[in-house]
Amino acid sequence: MTRDTIRRGLFGLLLLGVVLTLTGCRGTTWSKKEEVRIGQQVAAEVEKAYKLDPDPAVQQRVQSIGQRLVAVAGDKDFQYSFKVLDSKEINAFALPGGPIYVFRGLIDKVGDDDDMLAGVLAHEMAHVNRRHANKQYTQGLWRGIVIALATKGTVQDIAQITDALLQLRYSRQHEYEADRLAVEYAYKAGYDPHGMLRFLEMLQQEEKIGNRWVETNLRTHPFSDRRAAEVRKHIERITGQPVREAAR
Repeated sequence: MTRDTIRRGLFGLLLLGVVLTLTGCRGTTWSKKEEVRIGQQVAAEVEKAYKLDPDPAVQQRVQSIGQRLVAVAGDKDFQYSFKVLDSKEINAFALPGGPIYVFRGLIDKVGDDDDMLAGVLAHEMAHVNRRHANKQYTQGLWRGIVIALATKGTVQDIAQITDALLQLRYSRQHEYEADRLAVEYAYKAGYDPHGMLRFLEMLQQEEKIGNRWVETNLRTHPFSDRRAAEVRKHIERITGQPVREAAR
């Protein structure tokens, strides 16, 4: 079993923990206060499963950009944090209530392009603000988990549940909404909104050349040509200017 497989398995278990905590065997809707509590608890587990990147400059850069976004688009009911995980994957994710994580592989890939990184962080922040995790999970999956635990399901049952959780992804509409809000947040915070477009185009190129480190991102944030097209239109809408070819 490779280190990557172990990490994916651990992350699957973390997601399982999120589900069990969120449901409490009582349903799929929870308050903002509950989201914050859940996000903090799961963040602690994430940081046990993944090491934080040891470079203080990298951590400070992400925190600084994140706080600029919070200043213009934060929800006072949430507790945002921005941290970098020591992994080569090109990905980022948000937990309910505010914790946002970026993998070091993504930091290395965007290089010194703060506008691109701001677009990524803003996208994850939009998932938090719009409470997409609350809206995404299905009643069928809840029932399967509750039954498996109530009946002391076998290891195989739990493994199947974990695998199902690893396949969960935001809906296409949620991704479009997060992309649109990312452009708006970045623009309001003083970043070039073309950064979000450059990131999507970079993902598209990485997919074409078969970069295995981008596979997780494409599973959890499915790419489509329409996403990039919608971002282009929204940039033009909020700036009043045509998208620059230099965005590529």
